[in-house]
Amino acid sequence: MQNNFSTKARCRSAAYKAASSSSSGVLQSLQVLRDFWKEEGVSPIDNRGDTILHFLAVNGNVAGFEILEPNLSVKDLETGNNSGDTPLHEAARFGKKDMVERILRIEKDLVYVQNNLGETPLYVAAASGEKDVFTILANCDFSKLTMKRNDGKTVLHATVFHDCYELAIYIVNMYPELVNDRDNDRMTALDMLATKRLSFRSGSNYLFAEIGKTPSVPVQMIETIIYSCISPRYKESKLSDNQTQAGTKVVCVERLPITKSLLGNSWLQAIDEAKQKHILALILAKMLLEKYDWSYSSTDHIVPNPLIQASKHKIDELVVEILQKYPELVETLDEKKRNILHIAAEHKNRFLFDYLLKKVASQSRMLADIDENGNTILHYAAHVGTPFFTSTTEHIESVWCVMSVFMMMWGVLWFKYIKYNMHPRLWDVKNSKGFKAEEIFEKNHLHVRKEAETAVRNLSNSTLVLSTLLCTINFAAIFTVPGGFEERTGLPILLDKVQQELWMLMFYLGAALFSSVFTMGTLLSFLLCKFYSTDFYISLPIKIIIAIISIFYATAFTIVACLQALNLENIFLNKDVWWLIIAVVAVGFIMTLIYVDLTFPVFDYMYYLVYYSFFVSYKRGRM
Repeated sequence: MQNNFSTKARCRSAAYKAASSSSSGVLQSLQVLRDFWKEEGVSPIDNRGDTILHFLAVNGNVAGFEILEPNLSVKDLETGNNSGDTPLHEAARFGKKDMVERILRIEKDLVYVQNNLGETPLYVAAASGEKDVFTILANCDFSKLTMKRNDGKTVLHATVFHDCYELAIYIVNMYPELVNDRDNDRMTALDMLATKRLSFRSGSNYLFAEIGKTPSVPVQMIETIIYSCISPRYKESKLSDNQTQAGTKVVCVERLPITKSLLGNSWLQAIDEAKQKHILALILAKMLLEKYDWSYSSTDHIVPNPLIQASKHKIDELVVEILQKYPELVETLDEKKRNILHIAAEHKNRFLFDYLLKKVASQSRMLADIDENGNTILHYAAHVGTPFFTSTTEHIESVWCVMSVFMMMWGVLWFKYIKYNMHPRLWDVKNSKGFKAEEIFEKNHLHVRKEAETAVRNLSNSTLVLSTLLCTINFAAIFTVPGGFEERTGLPILLDKVQQELWMLMFYLGAALFSSVFTMGTLLSFLLCKFYSTDFYISLPIKIIIAIISIFYATAFTIVACLQALNLENIFLNKDVWWLIIAVVAVGFIMTLIYVDLTFPVFDYMYYLVYYSFFVSYKRGRM
C-alpha cells in the first residue's frame, strides 16, 4: 500500500514538472502528461484543488494541452479548484492568450462559468489588466452575467480597484453604460477611483510642496526633479467622428532607445511607472466625469459622492477637475453636513483650502457653514496633524519626540490661518457640546504639547553639551597657536611668516567660539520657556532656527579651523595625505545632507509662517 502511494506521488510530481516546464514540447514530457491523464484525470494534485489542466493553463502550456485535447470533455474544463476557478479562469488571470483561444475552441460557453466569488474569466482578465485576453473573451459574449460578480462589482470596478487604468479606459470607451453601475456598497467606478490616493500625483512623494514627507529630504528632492523630467508615455487622443464609439483613447508614445536604457534602472523605472500611472488615472477620471450621473449623489448621503471622497483622501487633481466641470458641486455636503472646506481644514490641505478661497464664488457661505453638530471650519482646524499626514485625534498617544514639536507648530499656524480667514463673529461659536474652537484645540493638543515640551527640553540638553564642548575646544585653541609664541614679545612665531593664514585661523576660531556661545544662550532660553500653545507659533520656531543655524556654524568653523591649522603646519604639502582632503570633503558633504534632512521641516514651517503672515490677503466671510 505504501509503495502504491509513493508511486502516485512520483507520478504527480512528474506531471507537475511536465505541465510547468518550458520544454513541455519534448516527447518525454508530453508522454508523462498523457500517462498521468489516463490514470488520474481531473483529480486534484495539490491542496488548492488544482488539476493538471489548471497548471497547463497557468503556464500557457499549449503543447501539453493539445496532447490531452482528444480525451478532454467540457465537464473536465468546467472542473474548478477550491476557489471555483476553472482552467479558463487561470489562463485569463495570467494573460495566456493562446491557451484561452484553445479552450474557447472546445466550448465557448465556458466564459459564463463563475468561481466562488461569482467572477467569470472575463472579470478575472479585467482584474489582472490583461487587455488582449479581455478582448477575446468580450468578443465571445459580453453580457450582464459576465460583467458582474456576487458583490455587484463590474469589470470596470475591477480594473480601477487593481490600478489597471489603461484597460479601464478601453472599457469606458467600449461599454460606457458601466460608468454609473453601482456595486452592493453603492459605489461606482468613479467613487472607487476617488479613494485611490496613491494613483494620483497629489498622493505621491513627487511634489515639491510635499518635500519633507519622506524620511530623506535630499532623496525626495532628487526623485521629484527626475519625476518632472520624465516624458509621458501616454497621451490622450480623441476618437474620430467616423468611429462607432465616441470617446477618448490612450496613445502610447514611442521613446528613444537612450531613454529606454536610462529608465531601465530599477530606481528610475519605479519613478517612471508611478508617473505613467498618475497620467492614466487622471485621463480615466476625466472620462468618468464626462459620463457620471450626479443626480444620484445629490440626494443620497449614505455614500459620499466623488467630490467628497476626493477631498477626504486629498486627491487635489480630481477635486479641481470636478469643480472646473461642475462648479455648482462646491455646495455639496457630506453625511455630517460638512462642505469640502470643512474637510480641507480638518486635513490641513493647504492646496485645496487656498484653491477654494481663490476660485470659488461662494467662499463667504462656505466659510460660514456649520455642520449638524454645530462645528464651524475653525472647530475642524483644531484637529491634530500636519500637512504631510492626515489630521486626526485618534492616534495622538503614539505622537512622540520631534514629531510632536512639528505637530504643535503646524497646529497653531493652521488654526490661526483658518481663524483669520473667517469672520470674527464665528471665532467664539460653540458647537452642540458647548465647546469653542480654541477649547477643542487645547484639548486635542494637550498630550502633544506635553510631548513637545519634553522633546524640546531633551534635545536642548543634548545640544547644550555639544555647544559647550565646542566652546571649550575653540577657547583653548585660540591660546595654542601652531608654532608657539616668542618668549621675548609673546607674539606668535608664525605671525611674520604666514600672517594672512594665521589671521584666517584666528577668524575661524573666533567665529566658532562666538557661534557656540550664541547657541548656548539660545538653548538656555528653552529651559525658561513656559511652553504655552502660542509659543509654538513664532517664539519657539525662531529660537529653534537660531539654534540650528548657530550650532551648524559652530561645528563648520571648528572643522575649518582644524584644517587651517594643519595647513599652517604644512601637513598638506605631504603627498601621502591627499586622501585626508577627500575624506574631509566627503564627510562634510554627507553630514550637510543629513543636517538638511533633519532640519528641513523647521525651515519649511518658517516659509509658510512668513508666507501666511505677509503675502496672503485674508478673505473674511461676511455674516
